[in-house]
Amino acid sequence: VFNSTELKDIEFIRSYYYNMMEVVRFDSSVGHYVGFTAFGVKQAEHFNNIPGQLAAMRAQKETYCKNNVGNDYNAALTKSAQPYVTIQSTTPLSSHHPAMLVCSVYDFYPKQI
Repeated sequence: VFNSTELKDIEFIRSYYYNMMEVVRFDSSVGHYVGFTAFGVKQAEHFNNIPGQLAAMRAQKETYCKNNVGNDYNAALTKSAQPYVTIQSTTPLSSHHPAMLVCSVYDFYPKQI
């Protein structure tokens, strides 16, 4: 996750999934593994007790992200497209309000607006 090419603005996340559910994650902003299921909590505890594993994951932010952020930044964050916006008044079907404004935004990039 990044919003600039500066190392301080980069967050390295490695997630492990099982049956489309995130089980455990290493997050560089936290600095250790975090579990999201009962099994994931046990795995996180196990991984966090292996000093070499933690050191290797903590180093990934600098070794992987720092070397690749320039390419990713140029490919994604420097590109944009103007949004197409429509605003219309509508009457809600099951509401006590007489009218409601609906704002719809389409065809823009990046999607965070």
